[in-house]
Amino acid sequence: MKKNVDLVMFDLDGTLADTGHDLADSVNFTRAHFKLSPLPDTMVYANVGRGVEHLLKHSLPEEGADRFPEVMRVFLAHYETHLLDRTVLYPGVRDVLQYFRGKKRLVVSNKMLRLTLAVVHGLGVADQFDHILGGDCALEKKPHPALLQMALEKFHVAAANALMVGDGDTDIEAGKSAGVITCGVTYGLGNRDDLVAAKPDFMIDELNALENYFC
Repeated sequence: MKKNVDLVMFDLDGTLADTGHDLADSVNFTRAHFKLSPLPDTMVYANVGRGVEHLLKHSLPEEGADRFPEVMRVFLAHYETHLLDRTVLYPGVRDVLQYFRGKKRLVVSNKMLRLTLAVVHGLGVADQFDHILGGDCALEKKPHPALLQMALEKFHVAAANALMVGDGDTDIEAGKSAGVITCGVTYGLGNRDDLVAAKPDFMIDELNALENYFC
């Protein structure tokens, strides 16, 4: 029996879009600017999903807090002009968004709103969403439930009738705190062990598997 939902919230990085290469390229551009050696892409991916501040603080730990504004400036200047170099939608995204066309469909990301909008518009799927939330749209990012609670309140949907889909433990923890149904995707940038440990209500290996469980 499929579960009926009225609102579907998708994480962006590692869930809808494979943004990893472009993020890693911009991180390593920033490291090069500070005369630091590059990091393997997988090390960068480990810090994706908790917002740009977390990404940079953990990817450039050699630079102190006093230099962080410059680190942020260098990274953003590069990333904003290269965020679609190699970023692509994951398989099945367009089909799933079409499948849920009768529902409220949202992007709920920890990425800055302007960057989230740039990626979603650049990939040509902005018109498939009823609302887009970035990490700076609330006082707290995921795993805090604030962004999800904003979505529920905006569309007057009960938590039990909403779904959060994401590749990270942050997505699942935020969903559980908000009281919504949670679904972890295993193909993304997040750490699978952390995802499993967060105990999502469902786990899928490809996004179009959502059609097997929800309507």
